[in-house]
Amino acid sequence: MTTPEDNIKIILADWLDALSRHDLDAAERRMAPDVFWQGIREDLVCQNRDEAMEMLREQQREEHGVEALELVATEEKVVLGIRSTQLQEVGGVPLGGQIFQVFTLIDGVIVRVDEYERRGEALVAAGAEGQGDWR
Repeated sequence: MTTPEDNIKIILADWLDALSRHDLDAAERRMAPDVFWQGIREDLVCQNRDEAMEMLREQQREEHGVEALELVATEEKVVLGIRSTQLQEVGGVPLGGQIFQVFTLIDGVIVRVDEYERRGEALVAAGAEGQGDWR
């Protein structure tokens, strides 16, 4: 069984590092063949790794101007919050400069990604409400 710290390391050291280096092969190795990616809108869906990789290839063509990242983990999920002034909308959904992705991992492999407009919704989806709040 993986720990929340293990999951944070996977998303931070493997996933985000691979994307920052534009190493899509490394990112692809972290995803299950049948990964399901639910975008911010109900109709923005990737049904498998091939579709998810195509979406990532399209996104890699753009600079995102990331200003802040937040990672909150449980034993199965990681919430990744991204803040950027360039994140104003996706697919017509206004984001106001931030988006939250919930990664579901099994044995270190990403099996599902769900995107949310609001931090609270993402934390609830990850079973992490109340976690990650600074005191």
